[in-house]
Amino acid sequence: MNDNNDYLARPTNQNLGHIAGNDGWPLFGRALSFYQDPHAICEQHYRDYGAVSRIAMGPERTLLALGPDNAQALHLDTTKNFSSEKGLERFSHLIGGSLIMKDFAEHRFQRRLMQTAFKTAAMREYAGAINEICARNVHAMANMGEFTLIKHVKQTLLEVAARVFTGVEGQGQEGDELTNAFERFVEAFDYIFPIDLPGFKYHRGIKAKEDIDRFIRSMIDHKRQNHDQDILAHFCREKNDEGKLFSDQDIAENFVLLLFAAQDTTTASLVNAFYELGRHPQWQHNIREESLALGRSDLSFEAVAGMPSAGLVFNEAQRLHASVPLFPRRSIRDCELSGIEVPADTMIMNVITFNHRMPEWWTDPLRFDPMRFERNEHKQHPFLFHPFGGGAHKCIGMHFAQYVFKTFLHHCLSHYRIRLADGYEAKYRYLPMSMPKDGLPLRLERI
Repeated sequence: MNDNNDYLARPTNQNLGHIAGNDGWPLFGRALSFYQDPHAICEQHYRDYGAVSRIAMGPERTLLALGPDNAQALHLDTTKNFSSEKGLERFSHLIGGSLIMKDFAEHRFQRRLMQTAFKTAAMREYAGAINEICARNVHAMANMGEFTLIKHVKQTLLEVAARVFTGVEGQGQEGDELTNAFERFVEAFDYIFPIDLPGFKYHRGIKAKEDIDRFIRSMIDHKRQNHDQDILAHFCREKNDEGKLFSDQDIAENFVLLLFAAQDTTTASLVNAFYELGRHPQWQHNIREESLALGRSDLSFEAVAGMPSAGLVFNEAQRLHASVPLFPRRSIRDCELSGIEVPADTMIMNVITFNHRMPEWWTDPLRFDPMRFERNEHKQHPFLFHPFGGGAHKCIGMHFAQYVFKTFLHHCLSHYRIRLADGYEAKYRYLPMSMPKDGLPLRLERI
């Protein structure tokens, strides 16, 4: 269904010697340095070589295409010259049949599957379960004394995924088995080598995907016949442009993608926001005042408009610690980026976290300052701030993610304050997602 898919069979171009850059070490390239600190590598390349430069990631060469202009060119792709499917080929065994891996007409076809599940009417249906799960888990965390946040946020969001995505209760054998498979699948995305043997992360992820696939397919016929309002039920009843139901394979593959996108990225958003809120208690106070002013224990989908401070904190946490730190594409034909000739079939990376910290665009870019979004710093360029992507591939679940984020904060800060250890400063890992290496130890103290 791609407009012209002969590019899918072609090998990746490695002939980039005409482009300035630094390949690094033989075999490893600059992959290890980039993994440890992509900001430093991007800053050095941008300073020494400009917006587009050559870099080797392992034995393969790719291009860094930095800055908002290149983000716009790659996201909008007005000439249909950049393939997401080939850019994300590394993850094809995990999410190969899903929306994010499709290009052009096939992408539009698959996107239709998800639309109804994220409309306002559907979001209202999810609110009760999301509030119940967030509230119960927040209060349980507060009773632990000091705990590691990432573990418990992950567990909370896996339970949200089980309930809201499939209608399965997160407590009990079926829910436990599903959330366990979810966790093994998500953990596989930062594999180093694709070794499909027992004991390796990649192998566990493949087996987890198979378990989830079987579970989802076993429910499809039932979901098509009932009136459930979970996300899987919406998928099962959605029809394509020809009025036909989507195939079982389309449903299962896109459900697995949704699991990863909604769970791991929202975990990163919450953990990074809690870190910044722990260091900036005034913003805790601002959100608390807005939550209490709502006069209700649960947060409806419409009520999020009454929490503007939470929205500012969400944006600033995403700016400093983007949940999706980069996005890859591969060129289909010869083209030009920032005045540099790019051959066909070349891998290209735009690094979102670098764009979000460029000093020529952002005031004091390393400082946590949510009010910069009130000052509209992000509106200087349409792709200066793009945590959810853009163009045809813009995240379809972004409002769902923001609602879960604000609901979790609402139940936390209306009852507790976030307390970090005195003098605590997080050491960050940046890939596959930006989060504190130690999982962020903290306490929740009753107000």
